[in-house]
Amino acid sequence: MKKIQKMKDVLFVIISRYSILSIYLFVAVIVYSCSTGTKPILRFSVTETAGAQRTLEFVKIEVPTRRSFDLKKGISIREEGTEKLVLGQVLESEALPSGKINHICIFPVSLDANTTKIYEVIPGQGVLYKEQLQTEGVIPNAKIENSHFIADLTDIKATPENGLGPGQLAGLVLKQYNNQLLERYHINMHWAPNFQREGPDYKTFGHIVEPDTMSSITGPYYISIFKSGHVEGYDQIQVSCTYQFYAGLPYFLFSSAIEMEDDIELWLLRNDEMTMDSLFTHVIFLQPDGKMGIGELYRDEDIKALEEDPIKDDAPWVCFFHNDLHYGLSSIRLEYDNTNVNGQESPLYKEHTKITVSANNGRYWNRRLINDHNTLIPKGSRYAEKNAYLVFKADRQDPSKEIREYYLQLTNPLQIQYLEK
Repeated sequence: MKKIQKMKDVLFVIISRYSILSIYLFVAVIVYSCSTGTKPILRFSVTETAGAQRTLEFVKIEVPTRRSFDLKKGISIREEGTEKLVLGQVLESEALPSGKINHICIFPVSLDANTTKIYEVIPGQGVLYKEQLQTEGVIPNAKIENSHFIADLTDIKATPENGLGPGQLAGLVLKQYNNQLLERYHINMHWAPNFQREGPDYKTFGHIVEPDTMSSITGPYYISIFKSGHVEGYDQIQVSCTYQFYAGLPYFLFSSAIEMEDDIELWLLRNDEMTMDSLFTHVIFLQPDGKMGIGELYRDEDIKALEEDPIKDDAPWVCFFHNDLHYGLSSIRLEYDNTNVNGQESPLYKEHTKITVSANNGRYWNRRLINDHNTLIPKGSRYAEKNAYLVFKADRQDPSKEIREYYLQLTNPLQIQYLEK
């Protein structure tokens, strides 16, 4: 009898330990499920096809949810095979005919060259990416900062005489180059698009002091500022412009469109203009045929050569850099379209990219669409472009190296594909 009782006790201990182990396993499963979130909303792949290392990029994803979904809970992504949730930023939301809400979100990703990663979109609060944008002031009269620069969009350069308002780039602080300030001493640094009749002073979109529309998107990864309206004295011209800033990236984007709502005669029409004090030593550019050009900004022979054989209006990129301090600023031209509302070419006159010598040793580049010639521009004419303004390191042996790398990335965006759950 004692042996039987002993066997029962041993069996009870084994069963008890097994039950405790089962409980532990059950709890572990629950904890894992809670830590990794609920069922994914969707899956998508990101593919790099240009052979470029992507240390940081932001992908835009459409995320449909039920109307009852609480955005305060957050929307995150998780790389397949990992547990870490990274919080996204919702840019906008719209109702779908199906009754669901479609959220346009951006998420930070990184990829090696010629690779693919798969991500799951998870409802819930993940961790923010290590860097977020910082804002000082109230948009549009604000400064926007990331790890590379501080973009000053305030009205610091506005005076009653020049009539400027906030929301146009007044200066750019290069944080990784001893906080070097890029600016034009008496006006805004970014001076485009701009236009001029024969006689009166020329005007820029910064002179839209009472916009027809002003809107913005703000968040930890992305800030955009949209402005549209008319400039006093040029009521025939509808101007719309958008700045786009990202956390952790050494460039910002600027898009603009100029549309003639009635016939108008202009002496000058320009875009992609960065006007600056004596802050650079060289200009370097890439022509559409692939030939590289370089010149010294304070060498008369080089400036004269660029006047006689100017940079093309559709040059893929143009930049200024300082040969000794190694900082540079480049315009990477992503879109350039002069098609009118009927699909035909809008008027151009001696279009080119000009390097201009200005007062107090200033230098600037500008894309001239109408070049110092009284030109009738009919109603419906339209001029649009999109540029990335890149802060880069000018290597002594190969000053355009970083420009070429970012040009490759920006003209070959990551490929997104939505996958079955």
